[in-house]
Amino acid sequence: MAVFKKSDQARINDPGFGEKIGKGAKRIINPDGSFNVVRRSAGKGAHGVYQTLLELSNTHFIITVLVSFVVINLFFAILYYWVGTEHLIGVRGETPLEHFLDCFYFSSQTFTTVGYGAIAPRGVLASTIASLEAFTGLLTFALATGLLYARFSKPRALLVYSKNAIISPYQEGKALMFRLANSRNNVLMEMDAQVILMMGQPDDINSRKYYRLKLEVSHIQFVPLSWTLVHKIDEESPLFGLKAEDLYNGQAEVLILIKAFDDTFNQTIHSRYSYVAEEFVWDVKFKKAFSLGADGNVELNLQDLHVYNAVDSSN
Repeated sequence: MAVFKKSDQARINDPGFGEKIGKGAKRIINPDGSFNVVRRSAGKGAHGVYQTLLELSNTHFIITVLVSFVVINLFFAILYYWVGTEHLIGVRGETPLEHFLDCFYFSSQTFTTVGYGAIAPRGVLASTIASLEAFTGLLTFALATGLLYARFSKPRALLVYSKNAIISPYQEGKALMFRLANSRNNVLMEMDAQVILMMGQPDDINSRKYYRLKLEVSHIQFVPLSWTLVHKIDEESPLFGLKAEDLYNGQAEVLILIKAFDDTFNQTIHSRYSYVAEEFVWDVKFKKAFSLGADGNVELNLQDLHVYNAVDSSN
């Protein structure tokens, strides 16, 4: 692997990912912006559980809510069945299974405070359990509603990044390029970009070093179209003189941090992404991702954000 010479001026301290990592570690930042870090022996507590529920995907959140609803009602149905269905007025089941289902349906009505009136508790013990379940239902739905609103109102950056970073001919030399676009119709302003190269060392592949990649343009005022970020590979670049096999052998990864102001939520949002060596494509150029429509509007095709064309590397 090539040895860095003039790149020491681009060297930065560990940005928080660690410098001594065992061989075979996964990429630092996943395509969805999450980190490949698993915390062991960390007590969560109530606040930790709440934060976890906020960070779940929509599908996992809905599944968690549905499973919790079923489990809680099964628990109270077992209690009603243990007390005895004779303490529930209106139970019409004949078999034990039908009796249990009646208990479950009554539990669901009590938990949601619907109360159709077909089944009602009788006796102190059954009424106490029903009261406790109704109180539990109020607290649970208040928590679920708060989580739903917090998830809905939380500002999120839905930036689309090109699937590959490219090494393209640029100004009598080469440049590292990738591009991104906002997939929403909201307005993002004052966007800043930071790009860091992580690479193993020739003498110790388990030792990570970090280098800041200088961008031709690292700040733009508005992002109505796509934004192509360009790092010129000159003698001051840590990528200067490296080939594809050097990046692969060094387990290179380009780390990206984007910060912008969301005009809709009036808040600053962040986005993370990364490219590993296998996602670098050499001697290509990006295809233009936007065109002029018949009505005079500029049309941005997010699918074309990933499209590139081969070029003659000798040019």
